[in-house]
Amino acid sequence: MPIKTTTKYENDRPGRIPPRLQGLLMTLAGAFCFSLVPIWVRAIDAYSPLSIVFYRAVIGVVPLFLWIARTPEGRRDVSLLQLDAKHRWVLLAAGLSMCGTAITYYLAILNTSVAKAVLLHYTAPIYVAIFSPLILKEKNTPLTWVAVAAGFLGTALIVEPAALFHSDSGELLGIVSGLFSGLFLSGVFLFGRFLAGRLPSRVRTLWGSVIVALILLPFGVQVPGGHFWHNLPFLIMLGTVSLALPYTLFFKGQNYISAQVASVTALFEPVCGIGIGFLFFAEKLTLTGFIGAGIVLLSISIAGRR
Repeated sequence: MPIKTTTKYENDRPGRIPPRLQGLLMTLAGAFCFSLVPIWVRAIDAYSPLSIVFYRAVIGVVPLFLWIARTPEGRRDVSLLQLDAKHRWVLLAAGLSMCGTAITYYLAILNTSVAKAVLLHYTAPIYVAIFSPLILKEKNTPLTWVAVAAGFLGTALIVEPAALFHSDSGELLGIVSGLFSGLFLSGVFLFGRFLAGRLPSRVRTLWGSVIVALILLPFGVQVPGGHFWHNLPFLIMLGTVSLALPYTLFFKGQNYISAQVASVTALFEPVCGIGIGFLFFAEKLTLTGFIGAGIVLLSISIAGRR
């Protein structure tokens, strides 16, 4: 049976805003929050990518747990007693996807060009379109593939086509990591959507963050001394603004829209990246980037009409 769009966990019942538009707006807001990641990451000194991902997850757990534990309903939900074995395995898969997405994306950025890493990361809508009929029983339409193709083309233009053909020796690890980051990101959308109606979005995010922290515990705690207090404000921003908030928005949005629509809408992140790069890193604005951003926005509009 297809995954239902509305759920018993919609505490904010749709009023004037149609449910589908709510889902799109939440996903757009989440994508914007994720686009802020480079600001915080580039300000962090001496920590490895694994350590950054670990502390990001640990810090993200704190506000989520306090938010959830303040009500009896939240405490019941976080216990997972209402989930059967199958859905607990799906929750584990969602957490593994969150962990894999962060690690492989960082590896891609470190071992190949940012342009290639971003493009390969956002192959996720292709995987979602392929696997959602099998996992979620959500049927693809011709418009789905039009939106996916337009989104991929727009992303390629945003990251500058010329940069995609510049190769450095030894970047195979970066390319493979980029491909896997796209696959893991698709898992976030697929498994998150599978749990819609079974678990509130904030609880999905909490348990996903806990899984990430547990997996990276042996690596994350090994950090050089003398940098903690400098890095702490940026780690807090990563854990709250760029983890707890956007994942909760993504998962909440999936109560209203399909995984295919959510994955295409998330392409708003590289569009926001144009402005972030210009405002914070003095990156040049290019015509191809603007055209690519326009195509991505068009793909989101197409996906939103499905």
